[in-house]
Amino acid sequence: MGQNLSTGNYSPYILEIPSMGTFQGSQIMNPRTGNITVKRFCQVPYAYPCEGPTRFTLPKELPKDFDYTGDYTEMGLKCPQPAVANPHFRYFKSPSKEFIQYNNIFVPASDKHKPADGWPVLFYIHGGWLQYNSPNNDSFNVAEFFDDEEFKEKFILVVPGYRLNMFGFLSSRELLEENPKNSNFGFWDQRLALEWTYKHIPKFGGNPEKITVGGISAGSYSTFFQLAYELYNPHITQIIKQAAFFSNLVYIQPKSVDETQEQFDEIIQRLNIPYSCASAEKLRRLRELDTDFIEDFIPTLDLHTFRAVTDDYFISPEIIKDFYTGKFGALAKEKGVRILNGEVDNECLKYSLLNTPKTIEELPVQVENYYPKVVIPTLLDLYEANIQDFEGFVGKELDEQLRIKYGAIIGEGQVYASSRGFLNNLVEAGFPESDIFRYKISFRAKWLDEHLEKDWKVPHAGDFTVWFFNMHKGYTDCERKAVNAWLQPYVKFLNFESRIEEWPTENVRRIRLFNTDGTSEMIEDDDWEWGVKVANAIYEVQI
Repeated sequence: MGQNLSTGNYSPYILEIPSMGTFQGSQIMNPRTGNITVKRFCQVPYAYPCEGPTRFTLPKELPKDFDYTGDYTEMGLKCPQPAVANPHFRYFKSPSKEFIQYNNIFVPASDKHKPADGWPVLFYIHGGWLQYNSPNNDSFNVAEFFDDEEFKEKFILVVPGYRLNMFGFLSSRELLEENPKNSNFGFWDQRLALEWTYKHIPKFGGNPEKITVGGISAGSYSTFFQLAYELYNPHITQIIKQAAFFSNLVYIQPKSVDETQEQFDEIIQRLNIPYSCASAEKLRRLRELDTDFIEDFIPTLDLHTFRAVTDDYFISPEIIKDFYTGKFGALAKEKGVRILNGEVDNECLKYSLLNTPKTIEELPVQVENYYPKVVIPTLLDLYEANIQDFEGFVGKELDEQLRIKYGAIIGEGQVYASSRGFLNNLVEAGFPESDIFRYKISFRAKWLDEHLEKDWKVPHAGDFTVWFFNMHKGYTDCERKAVNAWLQPYVKFLNFESRIEEWPTENVRRIRLFNTDGTSEMIEDDDWEWGVKVANAIYEVQI
């Protein structure tokens, strides 16, 4: 949905870093103003490739004397991932590559307003259900966002590549036998990319002590676990000073390896690999599979969604319990992190369209692709989605009821209820409300009508081009000014301004709303009570 820049807007740029090498990057021109605004470096490695024989292993850090000299002008291919039939998701079959351990780096070209201690940094983790998507998106070419004529305050944008779906989140006892840390590969990728950024971003003009980690959807989910990893490991370098949660948070303890073993066993069975095989042999045969085959194979599984797992290394088994007791909030308060969190006005719709159950019996199975079995009866009760609740519905009417119920269970669990439960528990634990910046987006530009039905309002991830201020050719000048005005306080947040007048934060139940007409205002959160009720019920059944 972002602006596709023509080749005429790019020119070569060379960066010499004595301790690292020569980086051949690009300069990007803002086509509206003609200003050179961005210095871009694509596919800068932060680890050795994890592919083929090293598939399903932890990422390996590059040595200190690694020579980075090379061509970083072109964006790479996406991580291998299955296609999605529904065209609204735009997850089509297209070229992919297993090597994804690299950062794409976007630096303001003008130093006119550069702080004395360097640019702050937004380490942005892309979304896509942890199954799909890519760091190589034209919308990250923030040619207008980094223009001095638009914004005085700017930042360096770092977008990491990380392993997805089966490549990034396969887990089993067989993998743990090989290495007790062998799970959550995608999260370990993100962490190593973040550590690389902390170490090396000063050489690109950045300030390592002013790093905001954020992301949308699964990127927000990832951001939470990156923050939690630091909170539960105070001995490691504390990199994250601010966390930005766009349209996702956590209220479910990820499944245990014992629970995800069922998925691994289904894979082995479908591939006709004998259960009696030694663990090493099973893994060897999985590592020999062609990536194209894996992309097509994943959707054939009943348990086709690969997610984070409670592994005692990256993810503590106590997170949800610590939400409930206030320990997590106390840790966050002690760390002094600031939080940005928000949503769009129609989150549930898009969730209702992906892997929609076709029968009443299939509903709990599809919910289980997201959540552990222990919470499913409670969710079905809360949302009145048990078999008896569908009595009287047949045919297309039943299909629509299943879609709506499924969308509400997943969409609210991923966004509305999980965020309100999380924030409520933070505040009850003494976390300062003044450090929580909430928002809601109802604005959508007119050009989106060509791509999304009007009655969809702003669906999940429909705000992407707002946050990256890439002006699609259909934006009117009035819309451009409205988005600019909305983003000014956000950029102040990324620049660590202590008080933001346009975004008062005295009350966690108040939200900064981007209205349909392009204006903004602070409003009361009418969904607070329901969201907290759902979250607390889910916390309790897990504890």
